[in-house]
Amino acid sequence: MTDHSRSVLDFFREIAAIPHCSHQADGLKDWLLATCESLGYEISTDAAGNIMARSRLANPPKVTLQSHYDMVCIGEAPHLQLEEKDGWLSARNSSLGADNGMGIAISLYLMQNGANIDALFTANEEVGLLGANDLQMPVRTPYMLNLDSEDEGEICIGCAGGVDIFAHKKLQREPLPAHWELHTLTANCPGGHSGVNIDDDIPSAIMELARVLAANPQARLVRWSGGERINAIPRHAEAVIALPPGQQPAVNNPWVEHHRGGKAETPEVIIDDRRLVDAIHGFAHGVRGWNKALNLPQDSINLADINTTAGDKGDEVRVSLSARSMSNQGLHNLKAQTLSYFRAHDFALHTDGKYPAWKPDINEFSHIVRTVYRQYVPKADFAGIHAGLECAVFAEKFPELKITSIGPTIVEPHSDRERVDLASVEKLTQVAADIVRHVENDL
Repeated sequence: MTDHSRSVLDFFREIAAIPHCSHQADGLKDWLLATCESLGYEISTDAAGNIMARSRLANPPKVTLQSHYDMVCIGEAPHLQLEEKDGWLSARNSSLGADNGMGIAISLYLMQNGANIDALFTANEEVGLLGANDLQMPVRTPYMLNLDSEDEGEICIGCAGGVDIFAHKKLQREPLPAHWELHTLTANCPGGHSGVNIDDDIPSAIMELARVLAANPQARLVRWSGGERINAIPRHAEAVIALPPGQQPAVNNPWVEHHRGGKAETPEVIIDDRRLVDAIHGFAHGVRGWNKALNLPQDSINLADINTTAGDKGDEVRVSLSARSMSNQGLHNLKAQTLSYFRAHDFALHTDGKYPAWKPDINEFSHIVRTVYRQYVPKADFAGIHAGLECAVFAEKFPELKITSIGPTIVEPHSDRERVDLASVEKLTQVAADIVRHVENDL
C-alpha cells in the first residue's frame, strides 16, 4: 500500500479522542462527515444518524465496508487514555472502543489509499442495532464486508438474534425494625460482553450478590442496585440490608465485600424482599443451550441490571435482561420463557431492541474472503458469533446482498480490560484491501 500521512492507528487515535458513547456520538458523526468528504467521497446521511460514503470513481464499487461508530462506555470512558504495551492497545481504566472504532479506522485508511469501495457507518449499534434497523439509504454494491468481528481468522457467516426484556413491579415498604443496623454488601466482578463472553464463566455481580442475600434469610432488604449496560455482564452491584443489633451477614463469596453501615433513601425495608431475592437468585442467568455445529452458545440470557428506587410516586424494582439465540425460533422461545418466569413473580413486562438472527450463509463472496484470508492466516475459516451483528438486519433488508464479517482480535470488549492486538489490525487491513481488489477483478 502507498504510505500516506495517516495510518490505521492514526485514524483510530483521532476517533478515540472524540467522545462517542451510544446516543452521544454526534461529535464523532460530524468528524466522520468532514473526514469522508475530505477524502473525496459523496456523503449521505439519514434520520437515524447513519452515514453512507460513496466512491466517486468511474467504475461503481462492488464492496461496501460497514462499521458502527458508537461504543460501549465503561469505567472512565468516553475520556480515553490510550496505552500501548507488548503489541496490544488498551485504554486506562475504561473500555477502548476498538469495537468498532478499529473497523472505522480500517475503512478510512482504505478510502485514503484509493480503494474502490463504499463505506457505511451506522449509529447506535450497541444499544439494539438502532441505526441498521432504521437505515433509509440503499446499499448499491452486491457485497458487504462488515468489520465488527473480534477474532483473527474467524470469518463470520452467522450471528445470534436478540431481544431486550424489561421487568418492573411496585414495592411496598415498612419501617426499619427498632434498633436494627444497616450493612452494605458490594460485589465487584470482571465484567464482559454479554454475548461473546457469556460462556467464559465470568461471574455476574448481580447474581453473586443474590447468592449472598439468599444465604441470609434473616436480613431485610433496604435497597439493591447493579449492572452497567444491557449488553454487558454486570461488574458491580450493591445492596443495603438491615440486621438485628450485633448480627453480621454470612458472606462466603470471594466477589462480595461487607461493610457496616449504609446509605438509604428511606429508613424502611421492602416488605416482600424475600420473594424478590428468590426471584433473582432463582433465575437461570447465562448459557441456556449449546450449538455443537458452531461450537458456541445456542441460547443465552444476561440479567443485566437491577434497581430498587424510593420516591414520591412509590417504590419500584426494575430489572433489565438481554436474551440471545442463534435462531429466531429459539429467540421466541427464550423470550416467552422469561416473560412467564417474571409474570409468575408479579412483574409487569415489556420488550424492545429486537434484532434477528443471521442464518449462516456461505456464498461466492464468503468463499473469496476465506481464500484471501488464508494467504495471511492459513487456518482462517467460517464461524458464527453469539452476539448481534448488523449483518442480520442488512440480510433482511437486502435479501440479494452477500455479506461476510471479519475483524481484528479484540479481547474482553465492553469491559475496562478491552484491548486489541495491533498485529491483527495490520493483517486485517491487508486482508480487507486484498478482498476488495480480488472482487474487483474476479466477480
